[in-house]
Amino acid sequence: MANTEKAPSAAKTSFDEALAGNFAEPAKSLGNAIFQKITSRSNNNALSELQLKLSKASASAAVSGSSEDEALVDTLYSELKKARNDQKNIKDQYKAIRGSNTFETILLAYGDEFRDLAHSIAAEVIKGTDSALKSVKTRKSKNAGESGETTKGTRASRPVVDHVIGNNKGEKITFAGRAGRAIPNLEQDREAFEFLGFKIEKEDGKDVLNPSTITLNDNTEVPATRVNIIKALSEKTGLSDFTLHS
Repeated sequence: MANTEKAPSAAKTSFDEALAGNFAEPAKSLGNAIFQKITSRSNNNALSELQLKLSKASASAAVSGSSEDEALVDTLYSELKKARNDQKNIKDQYKAIRGSNTFETILLAYGDEFRDLAHSIAAEVIKGTDSALKSVKTRKSKNAGESGETTKGTRASRPVVDHVIGNNKGEKITFAGRAGRAIPNLEQDREAFEFLGFKIEKEDGKDVLNPSTITLNDNTEVPATRVNIIKALSEKTGLSDFTLHS
């Protein structure tokens, strides 16, 4: 008998490749959940469930040999036979519907049901995406904090470099490079920090910047430190009103 199984569509192939690809697991889980939610409306599991029940009943009857178990097997067999006939009739109806209607017409005919399904799927996308974005933001903030110049246990030396920073008015200022014990002393560079829009305040006897974070272009926040200020300017990921000249 010839193999009449349909070849997978381009969409199916693309979906399988995405699941097998090097994408984040939360993204795969969300995509698979959405797929299952949509296709659950188009799957008929009645036959599979009856076949499972019949298999269990047959095994039980073979062991017990009781008339009750054998009667259950006969009943389930009759139900399975009827379900197969019903499914064949339904498939014929599907062919007739597809032959006389476009997909758009069917969607319009079941507009309310389709919108309900779309709303529930959109809600899952919003919740899943929000969770993923918050997870990424948390990791970025943590990594930025760990790479700050005040991280305990790291005393790696690096060259001290002064930078020239300009604003959109054409004004420029030198942002002095600092190393070692000079780093926490923000007061000595008050003019530069105020040029960049920061205020220097005292907290527990230490100099701190206000605001204490830098909001990057992707809306993530990193601690407002000398290193992160220069990094945001050099990589053009934040502080867009200013330009790093050297």
